[in-house]
Order: sequence, then structure tokens, then C-alpha cells
Amino acid sequence: MHYQVIARKFRPQVFEDVVGQTHVTRVIKNAIEMERLPHAFVFSGPRGVGKTSVARILAKAINCREGISGTPCNRCSLCEEITTSRAVDVFEIDAASHTGVDNIRDLIENSRYAPSVARYKTFIIDEAHMLSKSAFNALLKTLEEPPPHVIFILATTELSKIPPTVLSRCQRYDFRRIALEDIVTHLKAITDREGIRIDAEALMVIALQADGGMRDAQGMLEHVAATGNGAITVKEVEDMLGLVGRSTMHDLLIALVNRDAPSLLAVIDQVYRYGQDLSQLYRALLEQMRNMMVLKAGYENIPLPLEEKAFLQDLVRDSSFEEIHRALGVLIRAEEDLKFSSLPKITLETILLRIVAAPNLVDLQQILRLVASRTAALPLSQPQPPSPPEKYRRPPASTPRSWEGFLSYARDHDQALSAILAKTELLSEDEGEVRLAVPSAFLAEQVNRSLPDMLKRVRAFFQSEMRLKVEVCADPNEAPPRPRPSEIRSQAANTPMVKEIVSEFDGVIKDVKARE
Repeated sequence: MHYQVIARKFRPQVFEDVVGQTHVTRVIKNAIEMERLPHAFVFSGPRGVGKTSVARILAKAINCREGISGTPCNRCSLCEEITTSRAVDVFEIDAASHTGVDNIRDLIENSRYAPSVARYKTFIIDEAHMLSKSAFNALLKTLEEPPPHVIFILATTELSKIPPTVLSRCQRYDFRRIALEDIVTHLKAITDREGIRIDAEALMVIALQADGGMRDAQGMLEHVAATGNGAITVKEVEDMLGLVGRSTMHDLLIALVNRDAPSLLAVIDQVYRYGQDLSQLYRALLEQMRNMMVLKAGYENIPLPLEEKAFLQDLVRDSSFEEIHRALGVLIRAEEDLKFSSLPKITLETILLRIVAAPNLVDLQQILRLVASRTAALPLSQPQPPSPPEKYRRPPASTPRSWEGFLSYARDHDQALSAILAKTELLSEDEGEVRLAVPSAFLAEQVNRSLPDMLKRVRAFFQSEMRLKVEVCADPNEAPPRPRPSEIRSQAANTPMVKEIVSEFDGVIKDVKARE
């Protein structure tokens, strides 16, 4: 008996058989039953998700000998001929090998004649985006004023390459990647009917590798079904498909997170010695690092087995988002290096060691909170506080406890603070409160930005819980003069939080831009 591969044997024959495209099949079926069919369709979407299958079902539905219906009988001679690609009035054209204008002219000439036995001549043009510009131009007139007995169906994986003039003359349907659980359910139904014994986890691995394409999933199932009579395991699926084993990937991720260079190199060496594809390892690593990044960002709706998700969640628990994001960025930027390298093993080792050797990154928001609150040391370097900063030391007892005394103290100990205070005028100095005046709203904003740090120094000077109030004496609605770049840079450099971060990181301010 002639053997029929799984992908052909289980090809959908009615709209209800199409997996994961209900948003398309429901509308088309209703249009057929209401006899409101357009003369041209565009089916766009990833490969292997059902575009040409739906096109064939549509051809059967409108040509079935039992009448136009949303559900073809699949028993009459026309339905059987369309199913087996023998129908004389249904033309399936591969645009990848028929790209020229002459091919399209032959098609147009053919469309002028009435169908031989069917109601409609149906032209299914697969990979339509491969047609040349002149071929599309030749097709335009026919799409605009088609014969009443003709239906065009253009299928494409690259909708952006279809000219807008063509799209405007067609009814467009966007096919989606099929959900992971739908692929697993369908594969389970196939294995039950075919008597294939396979672990549920192995089906999950196949579905993940299919990347939303049912045809690819069925092809991989066909491949692994030849392993033997026993139950097919995850290990056998990984070996048959040339995939990186889960335990190998776990070892690699743990080595990366722990910055364990020897273990990292050992994993790469093992993969290389067993002859596995290093680019496959790289792709799997990219996918897993992406999963770690989105898990750390709080997004948990990722298509992974529960055990795998639990492993990744445990792995990212003690890693910062910045660390994971930076590592993934390195992998993405270096992908081309590995792709075109004549020494892929050395290139891969170099890329991963670059991640391991990079300095630790800490959550920026955590740093800002710690600097602002001053309740804890920054978690980036060993604290070295031999003595408090000069600005927080108490003044000599001989300094008078007055605002003038504080101004004199600031001039001697903090030139930046003194420069800010020089723009203010003392309005009143009551017990526990100092009121200051500034001539513009812009200067008031400058003073208010420095107020938290200024208050600490004022309270340390007066040795009491002093209060500071800043008031604008001029018209508050008056547009402030635009500060010079040097003033903007000086102001930013002297902001307490910026000074603290620069000091802690031993950093340098490269550029300062005014906020619009």
C-alpha cells in the first residue's frame, strides 16, 4: 500500500479541521453561505499555518456538486479532484518558479474562458510576493475587472512585498501563528490515531520547535516516529532533530549566571565534540535568555513546560534585570559574528566569555532610591567611610548660629551651595524657619532642586529641625531666561544625587542636555 506522509494524510478537508485560524475560516464560511464572495483574496501569514489548505477548501466549497456551501461534501468527483490536485478548473501556481510577466499573461488568457466542469475557475497563486513588478502590473487589470466565473487567491508569507495597488483589489485575511497548546493537542490526536507512542513532554518539544507552524510540527513528528516501537522520549526527539539537550542548556545557563568560565567552556567543548550545530546552540541560548528577561520583567505568559519555567524563575531570582538585558544584548549584537565565522567554536567562546567577564550591573532604580534615601550603602563597591564628608561636619563652636553665619560657613566649605545661595535674599529668620526670596521662577526651581541636601546642612549647622521656604518676588509667569550650556552643566554636576553617583562609580559626566 502506498504510504502517505502525516502532513498530507491529516491535511484539513473542511474549515472546521483548520487549527488556530477560526478568525479567518468563520468569516469565509459565512461569506460563502451568504453568497457574498469577493473575486480576489490575499492570505498572508507564516509558513505552514493553513493558507493553501484554506484556499483548497474554499475552492471545494464553491464548486461542490452538491451546491455552494460552507461545508463541502468531500465525496463528489469535483471535491475529490480538488483534494488530489487533479481538478482541471483549479490552478495552483508556484510564483517562486513562475515569476515572469509571460506566466501571468498565460494565466490571464486562461481566465477569459469559462470553466470546463466547475462553477468557478480558481487560481491559487502561492508565494505571490515572488512575482515580478511587471507580472503584478499585468495582473492588475484582471483583478480590477475580473470575469464573473473567476476567483483569485494569493497566498504569501511576506505581505509587505505585495504592491498596495494589488492589495486594494483583494480581500485580505491574516493568518496567525498557531498557539502552542493547539499544536500539542492536534499532534496528540494524530499520534492516537496512528498508534505512535510518544511522551507528552516530547510533543511539547516538537511544538516549540515548530514556532507556530503546523506543517513543520507534523514533519518533525513524521521524522521522530521512525525511532522504534517504544515510547518516544524527549532525549530521542532532541537527538533526532539535532537539538541541544535540556540538561546541556541548563548547565550553560547556570555557568553564565554564576560567571563560571571553566564550566562554560566545558559545556561548549562537549557540544562541539558531539558534533552538534553551534548555531543551533546559539539560537536556543537566545530564546532562553529572552525567556529569562521577560520573566524578570514580570511577564509569565510564555509557552514553556511548567518545570522549565520554574527552573528559569529560580535562575533569575538573584540576577538583576540589567544583567540579563545586557547579556541578551551582547548575544544579539554578536549573532552575525558567529554566523559568518570560519572558527565558530572560538567565536562562541569569545562571545560568552565577554558576558562572563563584564562587570556586574545593579538595578538603576535601586541605586537612585538608595542615594535619595541615604538609608543604606550603595551595593556596588566596598564602603570606605573613614570620616563624614566635609559638608556634613559640624561647624566650629565659634561660628554664630545665624543665617549670615551659615552663609559664611557655606562660602568656606561648599562653593556650589554658596553660589546658589548668593542668588537668594533673606526675607525673615524666625525661630525654626528661614524664608528666602528669589527674583524668578527659574531660580526658585534651581534652589528647590537643591533643597533636600541644603536642609541637611542647615539642620547640621543650627543643630535643630530648621525649615526653609523659597518665594518668588518677581512675576511668576515671566518667562525665565534660557540658561547657558555652561550653567546647565554646572547645575547638573552640582546636583547632590548626581555628585553621589559619580563619586560612587568613580565616573565622569560625558554630556548634559536640558530637559525640554
